[in-house]
Amino acid sequence: MAAATDRLIFIAGLALGLVVALPLAAGICGTILPALGWFPALGARDVSAVPLQMFLATPGVAGAIMLSLGTGLVATFLSFIASFILVVTLSSFAPMHRLRSIMGPLIAVPHSTVAIGILFLLAPSGWLIRLVSPELTGFVRPPATGLLPDLEQHGLIIALLAKEIPFLCLVSLAALSTQPARQITAIGRSLGYSKDAAMWLLVMPDIYRLIRLPLAAVLVFSVSVVDMSLVLGPGLPPPLAVMVVHGFEDPDLLARLPASAGALLQGGLAVLALAIWRAGEVLISAILTGWRRRGHRTRLPSMARHILSGFAVLPMLAGLLGLIAALLWSFTTSWFFPDALPGSISFAGWARATGLLSALGSSFLAGGAATILATGLCLLVLQSGIAARLGPTLHWMICIPLLLPQISIVTGLQMMLLWTRLDGSWLAMIWIHLLFILPYTWLIMAPAHAGLDHRYDRVAATIGMRRWRRFRVITLPLLAPALITVLFLGMSVSVALYLPSLFAGGGRIATITTEAVALAAGGSRQAAGMAAMLQLVIPLVTFICLQGWFRWRFEKFAGMRGGSLH
Repeated sequence: MAAATDRLIFIAGLALGLVVALPLAAGICGTILPALGWFPALGARDVSAVPLQMFLATPGVAGAIMLSLGTGLVATFLSFIASFILVVTLSSFAPMHRLRSIMGPLIAVPHSTVAIGILFLLAPSGWLIRLVSPELTGFVRPPATGLLPDLEQHGLIIALLAKEIPFLCLVSLAALSTQPARQITAIGRSLGYSKDAAMWLLVMPDIYRLIRLPLAAVLVFSVSVVDMSLVLGPGLPPPLAVMVVHGFEDPDLLARLPASAGALLQGGLAVLALAIWRAGEVLISAILTGWRRRGHRTRLPSMARHILSGFAVLPMLAGLLGLIAALLWSFTTSWFFPDALPGSISFAGWARATGLLSALGSSFLAGGAATILATGLCLLVLQSGIAARLGPTLHWMICIPLLLPQISIVTGLQMMLLWTRLDGSWLAMIWIHLLFILPYTWLIMAPAHAGLDHRYDRVAATIGMRRWRRFRVITLPLLAPALITVLFLGMSVSVALYLPSLFAGGGRIATITTEAVALAAGGSRQAAGMAAMLQLVIPLVTFICLQGWFRWRFEKFAGMRGGSLH
């Protein structure tokens, strides 16, 4: 038994090294070394600060840095506040499972799909202004200016809110389910606090401490987002991450050196954003602590609470209306301003979408293979017991891709792929998707595995059942709710990966997300609408298949009926 366990630990450690440690080390080194001027393949062998100086000399780089930092901080703060408002408000009069069922599908919508929808909604000739023109605006032609594109990135912030509020709501609800919120609220009310005040002052600070990692991941993503910025962001200057991507797309290969310096600078910008957020944490914590110690009793009028909740819901409503606008454009042959609805609808455009079907198949293949491998690797690590030996080190190693900007990893990874001649191969595509899916898989599977009742396994062992059979007939069924959540989330994360797909594909493998962003940037609304709708096919088909299998397999198991994706 000991020999088998040691063998499992060795295999798990080797797999983690190949899947996580090796690409992370290669990605970080592949970014730092060219940023310092060392790239022998291009004849650059002198370590210096010249690449960084060249990048900093790029016109508009200061504006790009401030734009990225401001957008990330504002979007994350508003998402955080809005999600807490919704959790506190809805917990007072609606069952929590209703909120989960509403938010769950919104998380599966790719970021670029939301961005395309917001573009169709808020552009100068978008659906929003069509709905009120010419009756309320007097416009019979599209106005010269509109909400998009805007130099302050208001449209990008709205799109980020539409995506991140549901995510933070769900992780907050998951954290809330682990706390005795009702008892704490009852104690607070007995001391004279209103229910809302008791939630905000006594319960939500503990919830915040439990969601720091997802919140940090949201902040890092918002500071360094590329696909949404390409669709919604300003062109002059673009956000810093977009400027870095343009540098890597330069035909002059030597431009990769300053671009690598920009990618390194993007990583530093993410660290700065996290430091600013931490400083804000300390300040707000001191204010709340003083407020509680002075014993202030705060009562928020119900009308104000409803107004705040309405504002918190608005970004998600905008995202939903944008998806409807994208759906309408995908079937539209003529839609002239200021008509609120298309003048004519046809399926002819979909009949010509054969190129998009190829990209859709590539997304299915890359996402499916990477998700299955990530799930298998998590199970191997958890069953081997290596997690107990490595402790928090393993957790943070797996979660590093969530805490580093994608542009700071994938640019260095592309250097390794070029050196090994793997760029543009399916191995590279699946490998890089696996790297970014694994953290989400781990964050779900590790708590589920830790919560297993291992007495079932011990009883089966006493009657002579072998280890593999115990794992197959006992452990896997007990983990079934977590497994289908992991498979669904993995496919949803995969289809949303733009930068990793762009760099690993090497121009030879296109996914539906890279095609959708290219079409949206190209200005063809019908083609962009079709691509946006096809992006939804992958999570939708995955949801239907997994939910159907779960209900068929465990229909007669009353204790597991609540463990589905709802």
